[in-house]
Amino acid sequence: MGKRIQKNQKTVKGNRHDERTNNKTARKNKAGRKQKPQVPEPVIADLIKILRDHYFPDFNDWLGCLPDPRLEQRIVYSKEHLFYMGMNMFLFHCGSRNQLESERKTIAFFHNLLVLSNSDEEQVATAGAMANFMEIMDPAGSFELLPGKMVERLIRSRVLDKYRNSNGEFLVAIDGVHLFTRKGVYEKSTKKTINGEEYSYYYALEAKIVTEDGMGISLATVFIETEKEYDKEDCELNAFYRLAIILKERFPRLSLCLLLDGLYANQNVLRICSNNRWAHFIMLKKGSVPSIFNAATEQARNNLSQSVDYNPEKGVFQHISWAFNMRHEGNHFHVLICEETKITESGIEKKKFVWLTDTRPNRDNAPQLAREARCRWVVEEMFNIQKNGGYELKHNYGTVGFAMYNYYYLLQIAHLIHQLMVRSDLFPKLQRKFICHKFRDMPLQMKIFLKLMAESTLKHFCTIKNFVKRLCESFRTQYISEMAIKPKLLGKIQIRLDSS
Repeated sequence: MGKRIQKNQKTVKGNRHDERTNNKTARKNKAGRKQKPQVPEPVIADLIKILRDHYFPDFNDWLGCLPDPRLEQRIVYSKEHLFYMGMNMFLFHCGSRNQLESERKTIAFFHNLLVLSNSDEEQVATAGAMANFMEIMDPAGSFELLPGKMVERLIRSRVLDKYRNSNGEFLVAIDGVHLFTRKGVYEKSTKKTINGEEYSYYYALEAKIVTEDGMGISLATVFIETEKEYDKEDCELNAFYRLAIILKERFPRLSLCLLLDGLYANQNVLRICSNNRWAHFIMLKKGSVPSIFNAATEQARNNLSQSVDYNPEKGVFQHISWAFNMRHEGNHFHVLICEETKITESGIEKKKFVWLTDTRPNRDNAPQLAREARCRWVVEEMFNIQKNGGYELKHNYGTVGFAMYNYYYLLQIAHLIHQLMVRSDLFPKLQRKFICHKFRDMPLQMKIFLKLMAESTLKHFCTIKNFVKRLCESFRTQYISEMAIKPKLLGKIQIRLDSS
């Protein structure tokens, strides 16, 4: 009996100790929110300016207008707070929810998160609370619209005008991507049997605006999944028909040029492009449509005037030819052929590319058309970066409820923000502003240092990995300064994207 009393007394003392610890942590958090930073951090200011002030001033208003599926009496954290928690997981290349849980445990992280979300919570939400919100938040009409809204804002602000093609159209590459695989049979997945065992594969069909210098931003997404009403597997082609409807509804007046692979060389896709007035380049492989491939090759060979030789760079030679007015299943189009010879250290490499296109080639525009058609490689490079470059697209962040969809959209948003931050010249300009503000009586050596600073963010950090590492550490250890929050202290800054 005495042992039980002693054990209960120890338990009570332990609970009191936990209460005192929690109260102490809460007081520290409150003090941290009021504390002013001593050292301004240009990297965090870069994030604030890119996300909220310059490109997307209405971003938090968009989040505030999203529906909230939670019961009002049980809400502890605002949806903005939980959204930024999820987005930071990809912004900081955490790679998992467990890593996010360890990164959030600093007072500076708490302070900076509240500044980003314009919220007033008493503590930082856990990764589990964020995951629960992602599971019940229906992306339809909410998260799925955010990447498109961000792109629309960039287009209206003329940020992306220099990336239009020769006809004033945006190049949009459409391709499917494998997300992850689970052992067993699950709903909304593609089933495959390997060595007698069943696996569930998860795919998405993505439409990205791509540029010749390697930039790719998400425009719209459709998930390839088996519907509940039908016991029939979905496929990439059927997903394209749904994606085309979404693109036309959300961007009815946007001039697009679709870059597609050989899977889409059929009458339905060509008819959709014609009805929506979308230009297109469809990759045509040798065995996909043999009649068209052989007829186009024969016409180009017999008409030498329908060809041009081009030397895009040292050691690369292209012979570009074309065929006019080809017909296939009631559709009219042209065929562009590019035969490339490249001299390398290992020898001579030869490649041949054939595209179906609605744009009529000639000797003046054929080299440019070939460059635009080959921009489809950018979407594959973007998927490779998202899988192996720190975003961990192949990782299963969650499959309960709507979690998989919401995490995918958060990843695309974080990748867009990273591209804008890395490609802009904002960080060097902010660094100069902060140095000038700190050293008002600037010595001569500091003036020389300012002149020798890098002209772009990527040149300063050398690699994106170094930039993300610096961003994460700064967010965890340094406070967002007043200079970043108040535009008047910084003055006007013109941001330019580096397209080299």
